[in-house]
Amino acid sequence: MTLRQPADGHGGNAGIDEEAPMSHESLNERVALIQSTRTWSPLEEVALAVSVASETERLIFVERRSDLYRWSLAHPGGGYPILRVTARFLHVDHARIVVGFRTLPSGMAIMCDDPSVVEEPDSWQLLEPMMTVSNAEAVELITSAVGAPATPA
Repeated sequence: MTLRQPADGHGGNAGIDEEAPMSHESLNERVALIQSTRTWSPLEEVALAVSVASETERLIFVERRSDLYRWSLAHPGGGYPILRVTARFLHVDHARIVVGFRTLPSGMAIMCDDPSVVEEPDSWQLLEPMMTVSNAEAVELITSAVGAPATPA
């Protein structure tokens, strides 16, 4: 994902200031959360991102490989809708970002740096939280959907 700086002034963020407060408000915090869509990360990092995403999103993709996880915003409409959803998550105008994506066999679009290089997970699932979930609830949702990391013997 690429983020461009606004051309001048308030840029495309007009109206954002009037919205209801959300957790992890700053762009830097949200960009940090979105990094776990690109790299395999510990469960706790992905759970935090899923918790924050659940404040506004109702389709969230999660996957597990061994004891690491990734997540993505998801949309059934392809590249443009995933761009818009990602911009909403980051609190930026959609014209400021470029978002790579790939399409799952179900037709759902998810974020992806390079769709020609897909790292197959051990397990994946589409979550559909109907309300905002806490970090602990996100851990439960994720592990119920794609499994928990193996505990050392």
